[in-house]
Amino acid sequence: EIIYKEGYAPQFLYFINKGKVKTFKLNAGDKEFITAICKEGEFLGYRVLLEDTLYKNTAEAMEDVELMVIPKDEFLSLISSDIQFAKKFFKLLTHDVAEKEEQLLGLAYNSLRKRIANGLLIVNEKYKEDVTDIPNLNISREDLAQVVGTATESIIRTLSDFKSEKLIEAEAG
Repeated sequence: EIIYKEGYAPQFLYFINKGKVKTFKLNAGDKEFITAICKEGEFLGYRVLLEDTLYKNTAEAMEDVELMVIPKDEFLSLISSDIQFAKKFFKLLTHDVAEKEEQLLGLAYNSLRKRIANGLLIVNEKYKEDVTDIPNLNISREDLAQVVGTATESIIRTLSDFKSEKLIEAEAG
């Protein structure tokens, strides 16, 4: 289910109580590029509320999701009246910028194998319950391709290589 769409005016700050949400952009050929996978305990849509702009991407549930919505006016009022609350969101913004810079550098300079390995690590961060969990990523090859920014066929080939090299275990589907 779509939570918000690129080009629309934001009305709410979203907090994920349960589930996972992907944010993505579409190119001219309607090909998705996943810009983030968000999980329980994370906020969605704060950047455009702070910038007072339209949504720059689309957010869609990847599984059953439970959201809390905070009206835009209440969020902006809290930002202007509570310095600790404001600091939290400025810290989130700073982290977002650094993460996006690293992602762009990786897309520009890393080999396909390294981009896919990094994509698996990024997705793992969103799926693991705690540090002792054995990673179990329930993500489609298509979604992984959209995280990495490559063709699904390249993902399939590289994951097969990783599997034959015993770097990963994969199940059908």
